[in-house]
Amino acid sequence: MLSMVEYVHERMSTYKKREIGADFTMGKGNDTVFLSELCDQVYSFDIQDEALETTRKKLVHDNVKLIKDSHEHLDDYLSSFDIGVFNLGYLPSFSHEITTVLASTEVALKKAIDAMTQVLFVVCYIGHEEGKKEAVWIDEYVSALDHKQYNVSTYRMMNKPLSPYVIEIQKR
Repeated sequence: MLSMVEYVHERMSTYKKREIGADFTMGKGNDTVFLSELCDQVYSFDIQDEALETTRKKLVHDNVKLIKDSHEHLDDYLSSFDIGVFNLGYLPSFSHEITTVLASTEVALKKAIDAMTQVLFVVCYIGHEEGKKEAVWIDEYVSALDHKQYNVSTYRMMNKPLSPYVIEIQKR
């Protein structure tokens, strides 16, 4: 069975329009690097210097704009994107005290859904309190999206209740 990251990357590869990619939670850069191989231009966001440095060291292509800013300000940098991803939670191997938070994730997700031309992936981590809050709000919000405009699906491990899961939002 695929890990959540492998699943997201496999699904991203199935989409034909790949001009602009967006990684709204850069972290260690794995999604950014994958998008840089898939898309013509990539915008990648994080608020931590460690995330930008870790990602910069992994990049092979020069089609990535690393942005030290919160994902809630995405509209200051791009007006639309084809393939996007939120990998919520905290920066692995660094402080678990710094996490994505519902207040900024809510703003960012709404803006991202409005800006996407094709697909958005959201990986929810419910193993910590803020992640649980984010997941509850996200599940309710995306479940209420107009089915005539969006297809929304999930990929999760049914027998691991605290494991991360993926939400895929496809524009119709």
